[in-house]
Amino acid sequence: DPSSRFIKYFNHKDKNFSHAGIVLFEHGYPNVYHIINGDENPDQKMRLDSLINFCSPRRNVAYGIYRYEMSADEISKLKVLVHAWYTKGVRFDTLFSLHSDDRMYCSEMVSKAVAEATAKRISIKPIQLNLAEAGFLSAYSRLPISYTNNLPVIPIDALYVNPFCRLIKKYDY
Repeated sequence: DPSSRFIKYFNHKDKNFSHAGIVLFEHGYPNVYHIINGDENPDQKMRLDSLINFCSPRRNVAYGIYRYEMSADEISKLKVLVHAWYTKGVRFDTLFSLHSDDRMYCSEMVSKAVAEATAKRISIKPIQLNLAEAGFLSAYSRLPISYTNNLPVIPIDALYVNPFCRLIKKYDY
């Protein structure tokens, strides 16, 4: 949809993806924890969807599965944290601020979860928006340009274009 094309604009190295989540295997099935806003998620709370639903070709043109190099202990910590956020009802952050943990956007949630679970061994660095990016975000989010100008954000591609993450499989429909 148009918002996906918009979000891809902020990716600096790979413009293939516009959304991110964390896959956790539960009772033998892969589930995706993620945060979105809009008509698809009116309460804006963190969602839990099956991998099949999350990657459905009805709503996607492609998806990728990436894996962080994490120990079993780190993965256990990640699961505890993500479950706690889901239970708490963490909501989508319409201000795109990295300073709150009760409101997050999707790439912020993945970045913070991985950083906390690995005691910051894996840390995704935010980018500073340039003037054009700040203008686009201002128009999209209806936030003043004075707020979005130089706002640090975690782009989707920063989650997987880094030395701690490897591609498992990419699917194009």
